[in-house]
Amino acid sequence: MAYKLGIFNTQQQVIEAIQALEAEGIASSAVRVIAKDHEHTNRVESETNVHADEVNDVTETRHQVEDNNGVIGFAGLAAAGSVGTGYNMGTPSAVGIAPYYGAAVLGGFGDGDSDMIESLRALGISGGDAKTCRDAIAEGAIVVAAETGDAASGEGPDLTPAGAAEAAFRRAGARTIL
Repeated sequence: MAYKLGIFNTQQQVIEAIQALEAEGIASSAVRVIAKDHEHTNRVESETNVHADEVNDVTETRHQVEDNNGVIGFAGLAAAGSVGTGYNMGTPSAVGIAPYYGAAVLGGFGDGDSDMIESLRALGISGGDAKTCRDAIAEGAIVVAAETGDAASGEGPDLTPAGAAEAAFRRAGARTIL
């Protein structure tokens, strides 16, 4: 699946981006918010119906899986499925646990920067975009990923979901669009 990524400096910009994406017809279920930790997403989660993935928690969960030889315990499942949701306990969604478990079983871990890159890849960000997002998140920025499908734009204005997402990100003040 293809994503259009917007990198934002503030939670207010992220909230505006989510509202603009919804106005463009992109469902909130097709939007992901990725940040360093819950401190960078608490307002976004409380004011929108979009779950935020905190890279520090994703990386920690992936390490728990590695430490347990690919088996994630109950505490890890609860953390992976409900991190930042405001619930004390939760059932992990397919999106919440599958990327972490699969990445941990199939791939090895490096240290430091490579751990964050692998966590971003597990969340669906690939290639050089993962490095760009890693650097931005380390600085405190927030990434919004809009699922855009694989539609290609022809000549003229880009009326695909990717074009709509890019327009929404521009209106909300994204510092970088990938």
